[in-house]
Amino acid sequence: MKKIKIIIVTIFSLLLVPISVYAKTNQQVMQEENQTNAAKISERNGILLDVARCPLTKYEIEQVIAQMNPQRFSYLILHLNDDEHVTFQSKILGNVGAPNTLSTEDLQAITADARKHHIILIPDFDTPGHCEALLRLLNQHNPKLAREIRMDNQTLDYTNSQTVKFVKEIDGELSQACSDQKYTYLMMGGDEVAGSGTHSKALMNYFNQLNEYENHQGFRTVMWNDSITKHNDLSDKIAITYWAQGGANTASGLLRKYFSDRATVADLIHHPLINANEAHNYLNISDLSDPAFVADFIKQFNQDNPQNFNLINNQNWTNNPDSYQKEVATDGQLVCLWGGKNQGNNMEQLIQFIKELNIPLPSQSSQVSKVNSSSIESQSFSNSKIGSITG
Repeated sequence: MKKIKIIIVTIFSLLLVPISVYAKTNQQVMQEENQTNAAKISERNGILLDVARCPLTKYEIEQVIAQMNPQRFSYLILHLNDDEHVTFQSKILGNVGAPNTLSTEDLQAITADARKHHIILIPDFDTPGHCEALLRLLNQHNPKLAREIRMDNQTLDYTNSQTVKFVKEIDGELSQACSDQKYTYLMMGGDEVAGSGTHSKALMNYFNQLNEYENHQGFRTVMWNDSITKHNDLSDKIAITYWAQGGANTASGLLRKYFSDRATVADLIHHPLINANEAHNYLNISDLSDPAFVADFIKQFNQDNPQNFNLINNQNWTNNPDSYQKEVATDGQLVCLWGGKNQGNNMEQLIQFIKELNIPLPSQSSQVSKVNSSSIESQSFSNSKIGSITG
Protein backbone atom coordinates (compact mmCIF):
# COMPACT_ATOMS: atom_id res chain seq x y z
CA MET A 1 0.00 0.00 0.00
CA LYS A 2 2.86 2.34 0.86
CA LYS A 3 4.47 1.69 -2.54
CA ILE A 4 1.20 2.54 -4.30
CA LYS A 5 0.99 5.86 -2.45
CA ILE A 6 4.56 6.74 -3.43
CA ILE A 7 3.83 5.96 -7.08
CA ILE A 8 0.66 8.08 -7.05
CA VAL A 9 2.47 11.04 -5.45
CA THR A 10 5.33 10.75 -7.96
CA ILE A 11 2.98 10.69 -10.96
CA PHE A 12 0.99 13.64 -9.58
CA SER A 13 4.20 15.64 -9.09
CA LEU A 14 5.32 14.99 -12.64
CA LEU A 15 1.97 16.17 -13.98
CA LEU A 16 2.36 19.42 -12.11
CA VAL A 17 5.88 20.20 -13.38
CA PRO A 18 4.96 21.82 -16.74
CA ILE A 19 2.36 24.05 -15.09
CA SER A 20 4.68 25.24 -12.31
CA VAL A 21 7.59 25.81 -14.72
CA TYR A 22 5.42 27.96 -17.02
CA ALA A 23 4.02 29.86 -14.03
CA LYS A 24 7.53 30.48 -12.80
CA THR A 25 8.56 31.70 -16.25
CA ASN A 26 5.69 34.19 -16.31
CA GLN A 27 6.55 35.29 -12.79
CA GLN A 28 10.14 35.90 -13.84
CA VAL A 29 8.95 37.91 -16.84
CA MET A 30 6.76 40.03 -14.58
CA GLN A 31 9.61 40.57 -12.09
CA GLU A 32 11.85 41.74 -14.90
CA GLU A 33 9.14 44.11 -16.10
CA ASN A 34 8.63 45.48 -12.59
CA GLN A 35 12.27 46.59 -12.60
CA THR A 36 11.71 48.78 -15.65
CA ASN A 37 9.86 51.99 -16.45
CA ALA A 38 9.00 51.02 -20.03
CA ALA A 39 9.33 47.97 -22.22
CA LYS A 40 11.68 48.46 -25.15
CA ILE A 41 9.56 46.82 -27.82
CA SER A 42 12.20 47.51 -30.48
CA GLU A 43 14.28 44.76 -28.84
CA ARG A 44 11.44 42.29 -28.56
CA ASN A 45 9.36 40.17 -30.91
CA GLY A 46 5.76 41.11 -31.60
CA ILE A 47 2.77 40.11 -33.73
CA LEU A 48 0.46 42.36 -35.74
CA LEU A 49 -3.04 41.02 -36.34
CA ASP A 50 -5.15 42.61 -39.09
CA VAL A 51 -8.61 42.58 -37.51
CA ALA A 52 -9.80 45.32 -39.88
CA ARG A 53 -9.88 43.09 -42.97
CA CYS A 54 -10.19 39.87 -41.02
CA PRO A 55 -12.47 40.75 -38.08
CA LEU A 56 -12.14 38.65 -34.94
CA THR A 57 -14.30 38.65 -31.84
CA LYS A 58 -13.04 39.51 -28.38
CA TYR A 59 -12.98 35.82 -27.53
CA GLU A 60 -11.00 34.91 -30.67
CA ILE A 61 -8.39 37.61 -29.98
CA GLU A 62 -8.07 36.35 -26.42
CA GLN A 63 -7.47 32.86 -27.84
CA VAL A 64 -4.53 34.25 -29.83
CA ILE A 65 -3.15 36.02 -26.75
CA ALA A 66 -3.41 32.79 -24.73
CA GLN A 67 -1.11 31.08 -27.23
CA MET A 68 1.55 33.81 -27.23
CA ASN A 69 4.55 32.75 -25.18
CA PRO A 70 5.82 35.89 -23.36
CA GLN A 71 9.35 34.50 -23.60
CA ARG A 72 9.04 34.63 -27.39
CA PHE A 73 6.61 37.51 -28.06
CA SER A 74 6.09 40.57 -25.88
CA TYR A 75 3.39 42.56 -27.68
CA LEU A 76 0.35 42.26 -29.95
CA ILE A 77 -0.67 45.06 -32.34
CA LEU A 78 -4.33 45.13 -33.36
CA HIS A 79 -4.70 46.74 -36.81
CA LEU A 80 -8.12 48.28 -36.26
CA ASN A 81 -8.91 50.11 -39.50
CA ASP A 82 -8.17 50.00 -43.21
CA ASP A 83 -9.84 50.98 -46.48
CA GLU A 84 -12.28 48.07 -46.23
CA HIS A 85 -13.48 48.29 -42.63
CA VAL A 86 -13.27 50.06 -39.26
CA THR A 87 -13.36 47.35 -36.61
CA PHE A 88 -13.55 49.47 -33.43
CA GLN A 89 -16.63 51.26 -32.17
CA SER A 90 -16.48 55.01 -31.75
CA LYS A 91 -19.05 57.56 -30.60
CA ILE A 92 -17.31 60.07 -32.85
CA LEU A 93 -17.80 57.85 -35.91
CA GLY A 94 -21.31 56.89 -34.90
CA ASN A 95 -20.76 53.14 -35.32
CA VAL A 96 -21.45 51.98 -31.76
CA GLY A 97 -23.14 48.59 -31.96
CA ALA A 98 -22.14 47.99 -35.59
CA PRO A 99 -21.56 44.33 -36.61
CA ASN A 100 -18.04 42.88 -36.79
CA THR A 101 -16.65 45.57 -34.50
CA LEU A 102 -15.02 45.69 -31.09
CA SER A 103 -16.68 47.83 -28.43
CA THR A 104 -14.81 49.90 -25.86
CA GLU A 105 -15.66 47.22 -23.32
CA ASP A 106 -14.23 44.56 -25.65
CA LEU A 107 -10.94 46.46 -25.97
CA GLN A 108 -10.77 46.95 -22.21
CA ALA A 109 -11.31 43.22 -21.66
CA ILE A 110 -8.72 42.28 -24.31
CA THR A 111 -6.21 44.67 -22.71
CA ALA A 112 -6.82 43.14 -19.28
CA ASP A 113 -6.41 39.64 -20.71
CA ALA A 114 -3.17 40.62 -22.47
CA ARG A 115 -1.81 42.08 -19.26
CA LYS A 116 -2.65 38.86 -17.43
CA HIS A 117 -0.54 36.99 -20.01
CA HIS A 118 2.29 39.58 -19.79
CA ILE A 119 1.63 40.79 -23.34
CA ILE A 120 1.49 44.49 -24.28
CA LEU A 121 -1.66 45.27 -26.29
CA ILE A 122 -1.10 48.03 -28.87
CA PRO A 123 -4.08 49.55 -30.75
CA ASP A 124 -3.27 50.57 -34.34
CA PHE A 125 -5.37 53.46 -35.66
CA ASP A 126 -3.94 53.86 -39.15
CA THR A 127 -4.00 57.43 -40.50
CA PRO A 128 -3.83 59.54 -42.59
CA GLY A 129 -3.80 56.89 -45.35
CA HIS A 130 -5.94 53.75 -45.56
CA CYS A 131 -8.96 55.73 -44.34
CA GLU A 132 -11.59 55.01 -47.00
CA ALA A 133 -13.88 53.11 -44.60
CA LEU A 134 -13.31 55.74 -41.92
CA LEU A 135 -14.35 58.54 -44.27
CA ARG A 136 -17.44 56.58 -45.36
CA LEU A 137 -18.53 56.21 -41.75
CA LEU A 138 -17.85 59.84 -40.95
CA ASN A 139 -19.75 60.97 -44.05
CA GLN A 140 -22.85 59.20 -42.73
CA HIS A 141 -22.51 60.66 -39.25
CA ASN A 142 -20.98 64.09 -39.91
CA PRO A 143 -20.78 64.84 -43.67
CA LYS A 144 -19.57 68.41 -43.13
CA LEU A 145 -16.55 67.29 -41.12
CA ALA A 146 -15.89 64.45 -43.58
CA ARG A 147 -15.63 66.95 -46.44
CA GLU A 148 -13.43 69.26 -44.40
CA ILE A 149 -10.80 66.69 -43.39
CA ARG A 150 -10.76 64.66 -46.62
CA MET A 151 -7.73 64.88 -48.94
CA ASP A 152 -8.93 62.10 -51.27
CA ASN A 153 -11.14 59.00 -50.97
CA GLN A 154 -8.55 57.14 -48.91
CA THR A 155 -6.60 59.90 -47.20
CA LEU A 156 -7.23 62.39 -44.40
CA ASP A 157 -5.97 65.93 -45.01
CA TYR A 158 -2.97 65.95 -42.68
CA THR A 159 -2.28 69.61 -43.55
CA ASN A 160 -5.55 70.61 -41.85
CA SER A 161 -5.65 71.40 -38.13
CA GLN A 162 -9.21 70.04 -37.96
CA THR A 163 -7.90 66.64 -39.02
CA VAL A 164 -5.41 66.63 -36.16
CA LYS A 165 -8.17 67.52 -33.70
CA PHE A 166 -10.43 64.76 -35.09
CA VAL A 167 -7.72 62.08 -34.94
CA LYS A 168 -6.72 63.12 -31.42
CA GLU A 169 -10.29 62.58 -30.27
CA ILE A 170 -10.38 59.05 -31.65
CA ASP A 171 -6.86 58.36 -30.34
CA GLY A 172 -8.19 59.44 -26.97
CA GLU A 173 -11.01 56.89 -27.15
CA LEU A 174 -8.58 54.10 -27.99
CA SER A 175 -6.00 55.23 -25.42
CA GLN A 176 -8.60 55.20 -22.68
CA ALA A 177 -9.84 51.75 -23.71
CA CYS A 178 -6.31 50.27 -23.75
CA SER A 179 -4.69 52.15 -20.86
CA ASP A 180 -5.00 49.58 -18.08
CA GLN A 181 -1.59 47.99 -18.61
CA LYS A 182 1.91 48.61 -17.39
CA TYR A 183 3.34 49.83 -20.71
CA THR A 184 1.16 51.78 -23.11
CA TYR A 185 1.72 52.27 -26.84
CA LEU A 186 -0.41 53.45 -29.75
CA MET A 187 0.41 52.87 -33.41
CA MET A 188 -0.33 55.92 -35.55
CA GLY A 189 -0.07 54.48 -39.08
CA GLY A 190 1.85 56.50 -41.65
CA ASP A 191 2.21 53.94 -44.43
CA GLU A 192 1.42 54.52 -48.09
CA VAL A 193 0.29 58.13 -47.57
CA ALA A 194 -0.78 60.08 -50.68
CA GLY A 195 1.40 63.13 -51.37
CA SER A 196 3.78 62.31 -48.53
CA GLY A 197 6.83 63.31 -50.60
CA THR A 198 5.39 66.69 -51.63
CA HIS A 199 4.01 67.52 -48.18
CA SER A 200 6.66 65.82 -46.06
CA LYS A 201 7.06 68.66 -43.58
CA ALA A 202 3.31 68.89 -42.99
CA LEU A 203 3.08 65.11 -42.54
CA MET A 204 5.90 65.01 -39.99
CA ASN A 205 4.27 67.89 -38.14
CA TYR A 206 1.00 65.91 -38.14
CA PHE A 207 2.68 62.92 -36.48
CA ASN A 208 4.65 65.09 -34.06
CA GLN A 209 1.40 66.62 -32.83
CA LEU A 210 -0.23 63.22 -32.39
CA ASN A 211 2.87 61.91 -30.64
CA GLU A 212 2.94 64.84 -28.24
CA TYR A 213 -0.73 64.33 -27.44
CA GLU A 214 -0.24 60.61 -26.74
CA ASN A 215 2.87 61.27 -24.65
CA HIS A 216 0.75 63.49 -22.40
CA GLN A 217 -1.66 60.56 -22.00
CA GLY A 218 1.26 58.37 -20.91
CA PHE A 219 1.51 56.57 -24.26
CA ARG A 220 4.49 56.03 -26.53
CA THR A 221 3.85 55.94 -30.25
CA VAL A 222 4.83 53.84 -33.25
CA MET A 223 4.57 54.49 -37.01
CA TRP A 224 5.58 52.91 -40.34
CA ASN A 225 8.71 54.05 -42.16
CA ASP A 226 7.79 54.57 -45.82
CA SER A 227 6.43 58.12 -45.57
CA ILE A 228 9.53 59.42 -43.76
CA THR A 229 12.06 61.25 -45.92
CA LYS A 230 15.82 61.39 -45.38
CA HIS A 231 15.67 64.96 -44.09
CA ASN A 232 12.89 65.27 -41.54
CA ASP A 233 12.09 66.78 -38.18
CA LEU A 234 10.18 63.79 -36.83
CA SER A 235 10.40 63.42 -33.05
CA ASP A 236 12.92 60.72 -32.14
CA LYS A 237 10.56 59.57 -29.37
CA ILE A 238 8.50 57.85 -32.08
CA ALA A 239 9.38 54.19 -32.67
CA ILE A 240 9.65 53.27 -36.37
CA THR A 241 8.34 50.01 -37.77
CA TYR A 242 10.55 49.48 -40.82
CA TRP A 243 8.89 47.26 -43.43
CA ALA A 244 10.56 48.44 -46.67
CA GLN A 245 12.29 51.55 -47.97
CA GLY A 246 10.57 51.14 -51.33
CA GLY A 247 7.24 50.09 -49.85
CA ALA A 248 5.39 47.61 -52.06
CA ASN A 249 6.94 49.04 -55.24
CA THR A 250 9.18 47.10 -57.61
CA ALA A 251 9.45 49.44 -60.64
CA SER A 252 13.04 50.60 -61.05
CA GLY A 253 12.01 54.19 -61.81
CA LEU A 254 10.13 54.49 -58.53
CA LEU A 255 12.88 52.77 -56.59
CA ARG A 256 15.42 55.28 -57.95
CA LYS A 257 13.22 58.12 -56.70
CA TYR A 258 12.57 56.53 -53.31
CA PHE A 259 16.26 55.74 -52.85
CA SER A 260 16.95 59.48 -53.07
CA ASP A 261 13.95 60.58 -51.00
CA ARG A 262 13.07 58.01 -48.37
CA ALA A 263 14.84 57.46 -45.08
CA THR A 264 17.14 54.48 -44.73
CA VAL A 265 17.66 52.60 -41.50
CA ALA A 266 20.82 54.66 -40.90
CA ASP A 267 18.79 57.88 -41.28
CA LEU A 268 16.46 56.71 -38.49
CA ILE A 269 19.09 55.31 -36.15
CA HIS A 270 18.12 57.72 -33.33
CA HIS A 271 14.61 56.24 -33.22
CA PRO A 272 13.69 52.93 -31.60
CA LEU A 273 13.58 50.67 -34.69
CA ILE A 274 11.32 47.65 -35.16
CA ASN A 275 12.19 45.25 -37.98
CA ALA A 276 9.03 44.31 -39.91
CA ASN A 277 10.82 43.16 -43.05
CA GLU A 278 8.07 42.83 -45.67
CA ALA A 279 9.84 40.04 -47.54
CA HIS A 280 10.32 37.81 -44.49
CA ASN A 281 7.83 38.91 -41.82
CA TYR A 282 4.60 39.48 -43.78
CA LEU A 283 2.03 36.72 -44.11
CA ASN A 284 -1.49 36.79 -45.53
CA ILE A 285 -3.95 35.05 -43.23
CA SER A 286 -5.26 33.12 -46.25
CA ASP A 287 -1.80 31.52 -46.58
CA LEU A 288 -2.29 29.73 -43.26
CA SER A 289 -4.19 27.03 -45.16
CA ASP A 290 -0.93 26.03 -46.91
CA PRO A 291 1.14 23.93 -44.45
CA ALA A 292 4.25 23.96 -46.65
CA PHE A 293 4.15 27.76 -46.99
CA VAL A 294 3.68 28.17 -43.23
CA ALA A 295 6.58 25.83 -42.48
CA ASP A 296 8.85 27.78 -44.82
CA PHE A 297 7.76 31.08 -43.28
CA ILE A 298 8.50 29.91 -39.74
CA LYS A 299 11.84 28.46 -40.78
CA GLN A 300 12.79 31.76 -42.46
CA PHE A 301 11.64 33.78 -39.45
CA ASN A 302 13.71 31.63 -37.11
CA GLN A 303 16.81 31.80 -39.29
CA ASP A 304 16.64 35.43 -40.39
CA ASN A 305 18.98 37.93 -38.78
CA PRO A 306 16.90 40.69 -37.15
CA GLN A 307 19.46 43.17 -38.47
CA ASN A 308 18.50 42.33 -42.09
CA PHE A 309 16.28 45.17 -43.31
CA ASN A 310 14.45 45.69 -46.61
CA LEU A 311 16.33 48.49 -48.40
CA ILE A 312 16.72 49.57 -52.02
CA ASN A 313 19.77 48.21 -53.85
CA ASN A 314 21.21 51.08 -55.90
CA GLN A 315 23.34 48.73 -57.99
CA ASN A 316 20.45 47.05 -59.79
CA TRP A 317 17.50 49.11 -58.48
CA THR A 318 15.67 46.28 -56.76
CA ASN A 319 14.50 45.72 -53.21
CA ASN A 320 17.06 43.94 -51.05
CA PRO A 321 15.37 42.33 -48.03
CA ASP A 322 18.70 41.06 -46.71
CA SER A 323 20.46 44.38 -46.29
CA TYR A 324 22.50 43.86 -43.14
CA GLN A 325 22.50 46.91 -40.84
CA LYS A 326 25.20 46.30 -38.24
CA GLU A 327 24.59 49.68 -36.57
CA VAL A 328 21.11 48.61 -35.42
CA ALA A 329 21.27 46.89 -32.05
CA THR A 330 18.04 44.90 -32.10
CA ASP A 331 16.99 41.35 -31.40
CA GLY A 332 13.29 41.91 -32.08
CA GLN A 333 11.09 41.47 -35.13
CA LEU A 334 7.43 42.09 -35.92
CA VAL A 335 5.42 39.35 -37.63
CA CYS A 336 2.50 40.87 -39.57
CA LEU A 337 -0.59 38.79 -40.31
CA TRP A 338 -2.58 40.64 -42.97
CA GLY A 339 -6.12 40.00 -44.15
CA GLY A 340 -7.65 40.48 -47.59
CA LYS A 341 -10.87 42.03 -48.81
CA ASN A 342 -13.92 40.08 -47.56
CA GLN A 343 -11.57 37.37 -46.30
CA GLY A 344 -12.80 35.00 -43.66
CA ASN A 345 -10.65 33.40 -41.00
CA ASN A 346 -9.89 29.92 -39.76
CA MET A 347 -9.20 30.14 -36.05
CA GLU A 348 -7.84 26.62 -35.87
CA GLN A 349 -5.19 27.43 -38.47
CA LEU A 350 -4.38 30.77 -36.83
CA ILE A 351 -3.97 29.23 -33.38
CA GLN A 352 -1.80 26.44 -34.76
CA PHE A 353 0.41 29.02 -36.50
CA ILE A 354 0.90 31.00 -33.28
CA LYS A 355 1.78 27.79 -31.43
CA GLU A 356 4.42 26.86 -34.01
CA LEU A 357 5.76 30.40 -34.19
CA ASN A 358 6.30 30.37 -30.42
CA ILE A 359 9.02 27.73 -30.67
CA PRO A 360 12.50 29.15 -31.35
CA LEU A 361 15.32 27.13 -32.85
CA PRO A 362 17.67 25.59 -30.24
CA SER A 363 20.38 28.08 -31.21
CA GLN A 364 18.02 30.95 -30.37
CA SER A 365 17.42 30.01 -26.74
CA SER A 366 20.11 32.36 -25.49
CA GLN A 367 18.79 35.12 -27.76
CA VAL A 368 15.27 34.79 -26.30
CA SER A 369 16.71 35.04 -22.81
CA LYS A 370 18.62 38.15 -23.83
CA VAL A 371 15.46 39.74 -25.22
CA ASN A 372 13.54 39.23 -22.00
CA SER A 373 16.33 40.74 -19.91
CA SER A 374 17.04 43.59 -22.29
CA SER A 375 17.66 47.11 -21.13
CA ILE A 376 14.98 49.79 -21.37
CA GLU A 377 14.48 53.04 -23.15
CA SER A 378 15.64 55.90 -20.96
CA GLN A 379 12.77 58.22 -21.95
CA SER A 380 9.97 58.70 -19.44
CA PHE A 381 6.60 60.31 -19.89
CA SER A 382 4.16 61.87 -17.46
CA ASN A 383 1.37 59.49 -16.47
CA SER A 384 -0.51 62.14 -14.52
CA LYS A 385 -3.61 61.88 -16.71
CA ILE A 386 -3.92 58.11 -16.32
CA GLY A 387 -2.57 57.87 -12.81
CA SER A 388 -2.65 54.54 -11.02
CA ILE A 389 -4.06 52.56 -13.94
CA THR A 390 -0.59 52.33 -15.52
CA GLY A 391 0.79 50.38 -12.60
